[in-house]
Amino acid sequence: MQNLDCPQCSHKIDLNSVSCPQCHAAQGFESLAGVDPDMRIKNQKLAIWFSFLLGGLGLHKFYLGQHLKGSLYLAFSWTLVPMVVGWVDAIRTLKMTPFNFEQRYCKRVSQGF
Repeated sequence: MQNLDCPQCSHKIDLNSVSCPQCHAAQGFESLAGVDPDMRIKNQKLAIWFSFLLGGLGLHKFYLGQHLKGSLYLAFSWTLVPMVVGWVDAIRTLKMTPFNFEQRYCKRVSQGF
């Protein structure tokens, strides 16, 4: 019988175990159950920093998957208007709850087959 170490508590467990008897951590592919590989998670704090620091170039829009808006920010960056709008976007994103941010920007990526 082969044993391996649990990645959570380092307890010796059977190779075919679904979970660790010590800490109940899922093992193998079972630990990935419920994770959607097509979901693109975005970080709200990172989006806020991008808006404040590089909002004039539209980096926050590219990060959030809004490529057309990001291109417009980049095209008009010489006017400095996108920088001010980027700061407004940062404040709006800062006021947004994490749930609303996730609902708006963490979308499922469609597979183009």
